[in-house]
Amino acid sequence: MKFRALEITRFIVAGGSTTVFSYAVYLGLLHLSIAYIVAYPISFLAGIIWSYCVNTRYVFRRRPTLRGLMAFPLVYTAQLALGTAVVYIAVSALGVPAWSGPLLAIAATLPLTYVMSRWIIGRTSSSSPSALDSTDRKAPRQ
Repeated sequence: MKFRALEITRFIVAGGSTTVFSYAVYLGLLHLSIAYIVAYPISFLAGIIWSYCVNTRYVFRRRPTLRGLMAFPLVYTAQLALGTAVVYIAVSALGVPAWSGPLLAIAATLPLTYVMSRWIIGRTSSSSPSALDSTDRKAPRQ
C-alpha cells in the first residue's frame, strides 16, 4: 500500500471531527429531553453519516453515493468487533486499567478503519476531478 501522509492526516482530522459532531448531536438531543438510551444510537448513526461525508469529500476526494453510504457502516462494524476484542484482551488478560482499554482499541483499529474506509469509498464513489489534489490528477493527454 502506497503511504499517503497527507491523506492519513486528513483521515485523523476527519475522525476527530466525527467524534465532536457525534457528541454534539448527543448533547443536543439530551438538551431536547430525549432519553440518553435513545440519544446515543441516534448520535452514533448521525456520526456514521457525518464520517462518510467527510471521509468521502475531504479525506479521499470523492463524490458521495447512496451505495457508498449504505456500505460504510461495515467499517464501524469491523471497528467495533476488533475494538471490543482489544479492550477485552487488554483488560482481562493483560491487566490494563479499564479506563485505558478504549484508548488502546482506538490505536489498534485506526489502521483497519483507514484501509476499510479507503477501500469502500474507492469502490463505491466516483472521483471528483475538481476536488482531487494536484498530486492525484492524471496528466492531460496530448
